[in-house]
Amino acid sequence: MFEGLLGRIAAIGVAAAILLSLLFAFTAEAITQLTCGARPTPAGLFSGLWLAVTGDPAAYTAPAGCALPVWQIRVADLLLLLLVAAIAIWAVAAYRRYRHSDRSFLTDLRLRPGFAPASEIRDHLSAKAVLRRATQLRPDITKPGPSDVGWRVGRSRGMDVYVSIEDSVALEGPPRSGKGYRVLISAILDWTGPLITTSTTNDNLTATMRMRQRRGDVHVFDPQALSGIPHPLRISPIAGCENPLVAMQRGTAIITGTALGASQTNEEWAQASGVVLGRLLHAAAVGGRSIADIYDWGSSPHLARAAVDVLRSDGAPGWGDSLEATIAGDEKLASSIWFGVQGAVAPLAVPQIRDALNPTPSDRAFDPRAFLDDANTLYLIGSASGASAMGGWLSAVLDDIVEVARIRALASPGSRLPHPLGLILDEIVNMFRWGNLPRIMADGGGRGICTFVVLQALSQAETAWSRAEADTIWAAATAKVILGGASHVDHLRDIEALLGMRETRQTSRSWSTRDAGHSTSEHRERVPLMSVDEIRRMPHNTGLLAYRNRRGVLLELTGWDERRDAADIRTTKAATEAEQADVFRGPMPASTPDPEPAVEEVPE
Repeated sequence: MFEGLLGRIAAIGVAAAILLSLLFAFTAEAITQLTCGARPTPAGLFSGLWLAVTGDPAAYTAPAGCALPVWQIRVADLLLLLLVAAIAIWAVAAYRRYRHSDRSFLTDLRLRPGFAPASEIRDHLSAKAVLRRATQLRPDITKPGPSDVGWRVGRSRGMDVYVSIEDSVALEGPPRSGKGYRVLISAILDWTGPLITTSTTNDNLTATMRMRQRRGDVHVFDPQALSGIPHPLRISPIAGCENPLVAMQRGTAIITGTALGASQTNEEWAQASGVVLGRLLHAAAVGGRSIADIYDWGSSPHLARAAVDVLRSDGAPGWGDSLEATIAGDEKLASSIWFGVQGAVAPLAVPQIRDALNPTPSDRAFDPRAFLDDANTLYLIGSASGASAMGGWLSAVLDDIVEVARIRALASPGSRLPHPLGLILDEIVNMFRWGNLPRIMADGGGRGICTFVVLQALSQAETAWSRAEADTIWAAATAKVILGGASHVDHLRDIEALLGMRETRQTSRSWSTRDAGHSTSEHRERVPLMSVDEIRRMPHNTGLLAYRNRRGVLLELTGWDERRDAADIRTTKAATEAEQADVFRGPMPASTPDPEPAVEEVPE
């Protein structure tokens, strides 16, 4: 063992001596050439090293008529040695930094066997791959492009990676991981059909609104005035509730989108509250009442008796008696039911919210059927926090449009929407609980209702929905995009298992003190393609795609400012931001004329 070690040290020493000798020989010859006009003759291979160490001029034969410039050569050798040492130290430090850098980490990942090779991406996830079903998916377009039939989720192996619009997509990334900047803004801009997108912030809207206006009509439903967009859309929750079925569905959707609807321990009260609210909406529709009446009736069972009279005279048969029975029944039971109704109508106490739900005759009515006819856009902006939480009412708007889309799909050739409806649901968990999301994720793609749901963590979905429903949402997402930075270890282990295993080979050597030489052994083992820690440590410009039964794909994510139309986006974004700033500043106070200067009376 020690003999082998000594042999290595000796070999390294000889190599270093030869290298230094060559460098010092070059220095000696160069300086002598400059000083004497001719090169010296070395006495041997190591003359340069010997001269540098000892200063003995006998190491070289100087040119005729010139003394060897020994001290100049030795100073130059010292400087050269210091320079070589500095370069070596810098190289070692740079290599160590590189080994701990994101670039080294990503290089190692790309070289691992187990990720989808270029051939697999080309066959199943490329632009050509998604265009194979373009005739069935987009019969309304003569020459569809990749973004007409697929969601672009990044690049890999030098190719753009697309998943079909038939696939439900789940994007998971913690806050500030670049979901909007690197994925969602481009997805909104590229979608060529009708689109509904939700958000609690203005980032996506600001960057995309004016660009979407070039495709079709753009509507912003923002009852809480969070967007800074002047003249946002007004939508009446009463419209269409003359139909008892619509009234029941809308009442249930509103309650489901509230805190009571998200509670897993109060499902029976949420259901009963939805029934009551549906009856109140029906009464308001058939009685020609306003949103103010909905607020009054929902605030107190006593005031709701006026709705009973309306239902008995003009409403669906039996609905008046049913509402009367609820009001006049057991007081505790009625109180529990009305608790959910009161929570749903509580935001209507805010005048601006009530105004957003009360269109005027001069407002253009929002028609879900006309919305689905073209590349129109609806931004749903809201927050689920505070006394003015609008989750239930936003949920009802989304539910109405999707229900119209589902019915239209069933009446269309192939039971598919002629213009696929895109749902980019950013921050939906922080806005409201949409009860139909698990079902739409599971079967919406086949109807032309294409869902792209964004989560900060899967545990978020478990909070809004049940654990089983959250699992359904995750399982129904045939394309899962995972960003780095997550910290839920159990979920990261599930992703680790989802990515699969790879085979590694380790070579070890052993030396024996009894026998000369050494032995070499090779060990093979199967390890995860990416460990929990490696998934967590992925840089912001990197993501993972788990798609159907294909191998995992390591994605390169680029921001919207690297798009070809980035300059256009910046221009329209700046215009929108200026408009928002004017709205948030509010109207300027009216200027008052300067008072006339007082005339001082001069006594006579």
